[in-house]
Amino acid sequence: MDSSQIAPTKSPILIGKGTNDCTSTNPKPPGPPPGFPDSTTTVNQALKREHVEDDDNKYLCIKKSRTDNNSNIVPLIAKPLAIVEPVTPKLSRQFWKAGDDEDDVPIPHYCSNDAAVRVHPQFLHANATSHKWALGALAELLDNSLDEACNGATYVHVDSKTNQRDENSNILIVEDNGGGMNPNRFRECLSLGYSRKRNMANTVGQYGNGFKTSTMRLGADAIVFSRCRGTNGNNPTQSIGMLSYTFLYETRKCEAIVPTVDFELVDNNWKEIIYSSTDDWFDNLETIVKWSPYLSQQDLFDQFDFLGDQGTRIVIYNLWEDDEGKLELDFDTDPHDIQLRGVNRDEKNIDMAKTYPNSRHFLTYRHSLRSYASILYLRLPPNFRIILRGKDVEHHNLLNDMMMTEDITYRPKCSGEWSGDQNMVAAIKLGFVKDAYHHIDIQGFNVYHKNRLIKPFWRVWNAAGSDGRGVIGILEANFIQPAHNKQGFERTVGLAKLETRLITHQKNYWSSKCQEIGYAPRRKQKNHESFVTEPTRQRDQRSEVPFNNMNHNKGGPSSSSTATPIQCRQNVESSERNRNPQGVVQESGVNMKPDIGIKNGKPGLGISIKETGSVNQANPAAEFQVKELATRIQVLEKVHKTAATYFQEERNRRDVTENNLRTKLREAYNEIDELKKKVNSLQADKTYCKKMHGTK
Repeated sequence: MDSSQIAPTKSPILIGKGTNDCTSTNPKPPGPPPGFPDSTTTVNQALKREHVEDDDNKYLCIKKSRTDNNSNIVPLIAKPLAIVEPVTPKLSRQFWKAGDDEDDVPIPHYCSNDAAVRVHPQFLHANATSHKWALGALAELLDNSLDEACNGATYVHVDSKTNQRDENSNILIVEDNGGGMNPNRFRECLSLGYSRKRNMANTVGQYGNGFKTSTMRLGADAIVFSRCRGTNGNNPTQSIGMLSYTFLYETRKCEAIVPTVDFELVDNNWKEIIYSSTDDWFDNLETIVKWSPYLSQQDLFDQFDFLGDQGTRIVIYNLWEDDEGKLELDFDTDPHDIQLRGVNRDEKNIDMAKTYPNSRHFLTYRHSLRSYASILYLRLPPNFRIILRGKDVEHHNLLNDMMMTEDITYRPKCSGEWSGDQNMVAAIKLGFVKDAYHHIDIQGFNVYHKNRLIKPFWRVWNAAGSDGRGVIGILEANFIQPAHNKQGFERTVGLAKLETRLITHQKNYWSSKCQEIGYAPRRKQKNHESFVTEPTRQRDQRSEVPFNNMNHNKGGPSSSSTATPIQCRQNVESSERNRNPQGVVQESGVNMKPDIGIKNGKPGLGISIKETGSVNQANPAAEFQVKELATRIQVLEKVHKTAATYFQEERNRRDVTENNLRTKLREAYNEIDELKKKVNSLQADKTYCKKMHGTK
């Protein structure tokens, strides 16, 4: 027969089903709210308090007060409970799926009575989605180490090691020997929005968000070790903090909790810094050890041995995986590099980088941290090293990849968005990449902000065809603000004006120099009508009617500008013949007779003018047309000369190629003949052998 177990009336918890003899007036309570102990824990405590052992039946029973008709206390007999552990939710190892939660999101139990506002753990993941590119997140950590150069930092080392708790996974380590952080600054670093770099001259960081977004973009968990020398009479300190999304997710925390412990050096011994109670301090330490990649407290404390007297060591673990279950970060392809898998890595670009070394960074920066870090900063502080997996990253100046460079000064117009130096200018370096002769599709501007690369190879001119190909530029734009992820700029009026100006400079540079790297020359479009004022244009339109009527094109006045030289000659002679049957305009001692023909074996326009006085003003339209035609023919002669030179060079290259192919073809024919001779010789030998041995 089923029976029920009832806890004492001071903590009523209903378990199992009731019977006719033993029922409870209390309904079954709902599940415990988040943050409260589970019902099984309360049951275990009740069993310990009310445990009674029967000598005959040897089973457990719980006393319960119950009033029946006879007002007697009736003991209820029950079997032991089968306690089932709750299922622990597991965090997805894929970054873009880690924010999804199929179960009900835990509701904070303090919302109704607590006026404070907390940060939910899922905000850590949502905040990290600002980084669409994993190498951009790694660059944030490099920025923090570089900013420590003013505090004595001489290096930043990015490395990878095996996770002690899971030998099949890797951890990512970013370490520098900067000034470190005291407990106050340490908590500011692990908090959202605190930044002491805002508006500092030589630092990029200003939002106080880079460390959180970058670590959470690279992995689900991060643990930070920092040691700081004593300043202003204070003792040296060291701190450990853990920002673990896995811990918060799988323990169903309702707010972002960052366990931290601090130490202070007293009499050459590290002593705990207790803020509230010793129990809280040890609880934080226990949580860090349990959810960290280290197996014991001693392994945890040994990490400070890598720092020396000062520095910061960041360990990122539970790194994100791609859709195929592989780590996003590739540590195996190159032992001295960290690369990205997937669409960022194109094998064709890797092969092209070997063929075109001057374009290597353009072809590889999207997937190689070594390539990206080498161009990440316009200048590096003296004696500062970037070490990637035990090997120094060689700083590369993109100016060394350029040829035919031009220097352009850009003066941004002041606006309400910019509150800095009103006289600031930007020096633009513009030129062709040295591999532009091969006509590979490389172009764009590398825009730096406060020494940091924000827009690598920014393609501002998206022209159809090959226009703009091979043109790259460098500039440092400190007058526009970068976005939070430092992978772009805020879309402001100042950025739009800069983009327009860069497009103009690139077009002008390309149009004037593209023929020097093997492209067909581009003709600049000139607006000749701009030389004529509006009243003159209206007057000329009335006087040009007889002149234009001689042209058989129906395009109106504009069609005469596209007429052939012979048509222009006929039009001019007809117009002048109406005024002078001899074809000569004679007024004020001027003898002007157009002579269009062949000069030096080339089509040209000859004009004989005998200057004995002022120019005839009777027909300004005809005079303007003659001058315009002369100018256009001169331009066409230059274009013809350039095109002839280009085609001659192309023909010479083709002749060389053709001769090489003919030589190879001749060699192939000779080799075929030799092979035929060998075959015939072998057949003859075979026939002779058959005859000698008498075989068929």
